[in-house]
Amino acid sequence: MHTTKGDSRLASASEIREIVGPIDDEVIARILDIEPTVEDVRRACEWLRADEPQLRNPESSSGRKAEEVFEILDDESPDFDSSGRPG
Repeated sequence: MHTTKGDSRLASASEIREIVGPIDDEVIARILDIEPTVEDVRRACEWLRADEPQLRNPESSSGRKAEEVFEILDDESPDFDSSGRPG
């Protein structure tokens, strides 16, 4: 599936899995409850994968839904491997 940066469509379960990688259905459901856009999920994953501490701080930028997705992913999958996928 090809999407563009800044994708403002609501993210589906399959798109979340495509962006995040393998993840439990319960976590997907929690993320879907927030009704994030594809871009919100991408942004949250970028924060999780960032090497620089200041880049891992979602509070430094806008996007409340992206922050909420980040918090869920960070709680559920705090350790991302070198490929940027939950480990």
